[in-house]
Amino acid sequence: MTDDERPATVVGRRSAVYGQRVRRMNTSSITPTTWHNLPALALEGEALRVVVVPQMGGKIVSLLDKRGGCEWLVGPIPGRPVRPVAYAAPFTEQEMAGWDEMFPTIVACAYPGPGPRHGAALPDHGEVWALPWVVTAAAAGELILAVEGRALPYRLTRVATLGQTKVKETRPGIEALAGLSHYPDKPANPTGRLRTASTPEDTLILRYTLENLGDEPLPYLWAAHPQFLAGADCQVILPPEVTQVVNTLPAVWGWGAPETCFAWPEAVAPAGRSARLDEIGSPALRQARKFFALSDARPAWAKLLRRDSGHWLRLEWDPADVPYLGLWVDEGAIHCEAIAALEPMTGWYDSLALAWAKEAVKIVPAGGTHTWTLVVRVGETDETRRMKDELYDHNLSSSSNIITGEAYETS
Repeated sequence: MTDDERPATVVGRRSAVYGQRVRRMNTSSITPTTWHNLPALALEGEALRVVVVPQMGGKIVSLLDKRGGCEWLVGPIPGRPVRPVAYAAPFTEQEMAGWDEMFPTIVACAYPGPGPRHGAALPDHGEVWALPWVVTAAAAGELILAVEGRALPYRLTRVATLGQTKVKETRPGIEALAGLSHYPDKPANPTGRLRTASTPEDTLILRYTLENLGDEPLPYLWAAHPQFLAGADCQVILPPEVTQVVNTLPAVWGWGAPETCFAWPEAVAPAGRSARLDEIGSPALRQARKFFALSDARPAWAKLLRRDSGHWLRLEWDPADVPYLGLWVDEGAIHCEAIAALEPMTGWYDSLALAWAKEAVKIVPAGGTHTWTLVVRVGETDETRRMKDELYDHNLSSSSNIITGEAYETS
């Protein structure tokens, strides 16, 4: 059976940028493994390997693009213990690795919702990152984990699968469709050969379900918190509707008072210097910043490009379900590596209490359910693929010369 004939389940809506649907393929495997001596599960396909540690908040600790050996998630800070943490532990004092789920707040605050739990203490970065998640299924290419709240009555479930975008087209048409060409002045397929843009399982699909187990409406703030390893020359790319961002850190971090606005991507910092907000600097800078796209921007994607290697990563979501976007950049302030965290989220901004006061928060009714999906794509730029193709063609040509006897001709 070919890939075109293989049954596939459509799990995402048609993307306005990619123009295609994400298909979940039943060709991936789930196997037990370990991460720093902790039990883990590896969800693996031909192109991607994703490792999850259920007892550490369902943390995703590895997102490896196997085709180029590109690891996207940062590892632990050297010397810090790697272990499950206590409930309400300070987030930044932990090992600071991988991808955590933030729920029902990021900044510690009192629960603002109605009912008998009004005023309940919600811990730093929420509570689910510090609670063990239960594996409810790990078969047929689906890794399903769930956790129940301690401070509030809810159940959060995350289903992880691998998928692919299948498109049959010549290379120039694909790049125009997908918006991936970083070299528009160069022909994407100079040989004119027909190629397929149908890739291996290069997409991680995360489907979330939130169930309100209580008798009162439940306001909540969910955010993805993936600490992506930026590397030596990384750029953040946001949709064109994001033209301004706001600072959400105290002034001591160097970006003015909270809610100070800056132009995106090039801004004038409070000290009067010009700053490229979309570029990630060296960890030797020992600085950090946290910005949000304006609340009415409603972006549907965000992307990282490692310009030194040509690898890229892109997050996509439906802004009707996940309306807001935060960006955390750590240039050595906390971690010893340079980090860019793209943070789609359901509230504006980090504190559930503040989002409630701003009426910029999702509310699930008593006994109700909310769902949303986050799609993670990885790949390489056209130029990187082109260089690999040229190297492959050169090696193939050299091998062909030998095989056809050119190196062994006798008179």
